[in-house]
Amino acid sequence: MRNILKLIVLTFILSSCAVTNTHNLGDLMQKRAYVELDISDIVYLGETEVSCEYSNYFFLPFIGNRLISINGELPDNSEKHSVKLQTSGFSDLFDPYMKRALYKAYLEFPSADYLEVTVENLETHKMFLGRKIKKSATVKAYKYKYAK
Repeated sequence: MRNILKLIVLTFILSSCAVTNTHNLGDLMQKRAYVELDISDIVYLGETEVSCEYSNYFFLPFIGNRLISINGELPDNSEKHSVKLQTSGFSDLFDPYMKRALYKAYLEFPSADYLEVTVENLETHKMFLGRKIKKSATVKAYKYKYAK
């Protein structure tokens, strides 16, 4: 009985040390900049296709991966270039190998202000204790017209 009482008192003491953080969000629209764009303010520069191919072993997401190709060429791991799209948060979910493949679009359209991934394709080939994955995407490049 005495041990149970000690356990209850110890549990109560340790649970009272918990910290609760509360964040109150105010009016976020006051802190945002607002820009009104029309369709005539955007210039279409072109489109390109990017791709990556890798194999995944033991079905572990990023532990057993082996990069095979980026945009149809052998990857150069001495210098790794990647592009992070400025979108509504979905670019964080984008595959890191595809971020490296997007560098091709950045090189083809250096004056582009906006890159948009329009079509994504995923091909999976199942192997013993793993799989081979090929991802491809069509990327369109746009530039904003600035008033002078």
